[in-house]
Amino acid sequence: MEKSVLTVVIVEDESESLQLLESLIISMGGIKVTGSTSNPDEAAGLIVSLNPDLVFLDVKMPGKNGFEVLDELINLKSVNPFIVFTTAHDEFAVRAFEYAAFDYLLKPIDPERLSATIARYRENKKDAGQNAGLLLDIHKKLIYRSSSGIIIIDPADIVYIEADGNYSLFKLCNGRTETITLLLGKVAGQLPSDKFFRISRTYIINLHFLQKINSHKRQCILYCNGTEFRCVISHDNIKILMNVLKMDI
Repeated sequence: MEKSVLTVVIVEDESESLQLLESLIISMGGIKVTGSTSNPDEAAGLIVSLNPDLVFLDVKMPGKNGFEVLDELINLKSVNPFIVFTTAHDEFAVRAFEYAAFDYLLKPIDPERLSATIARYRENKKDAGQNAGLLLDIHKKLIYRSSSGIIIIDPADIVYIEADGNYSLFKLCNGRTETITLLLGKVAGQLPSDKFFRISRTYIINLHFLQKINSHKRQCILYCNGTEFRCVISHDNIKILMNVLKMDI
């Protein structure tokens, strides 16, 4: 079966880098670069007018960075392209995934890495209607650095979070535990307050999975996928939590 032609827009402030990326993309076949610009002020308008499948968006540009261009698109709410950020600076990776980027490529761009990005887009294109909405759903997932790289966590998958010194342990519904180099207090500030509650200095729980409060043993009992979890709650927080739950009824 013949592959459908993908349409691409490139936003890159350096003309030499723009031409090189365009050549790499075209050489892969089945892709048409319908527009490009080195002016970040023109980028949002160009993307809206052409409505491409993929946008290769440089992060660090003079006057306006790639995130600000993406903010313009989000405010316009008229197109939802898949975004591939390009940059020579890997410190922007976490923020890129906060913006629901489809991918993140480091310069100089490796042709094999670019080819893998294009292939992954083609594989996921059947879900494009669903995935394109990610551009308007930023900040719903938690993105952290860990010793092994970047971890993306959906708050809905968190059963509880436990403090462990300078680390926070995320216990997830699938039984996995992710260790993040971030204090529990910092994590608490990133969670939706109507769904999570800090029951002690050691634990934050997801109220969705809370089934029982054992006031005698000072335990919150949570269930997820048939598994029971017990977290110690401080004496003072038992009454506060009960009041919170009454408010939600």
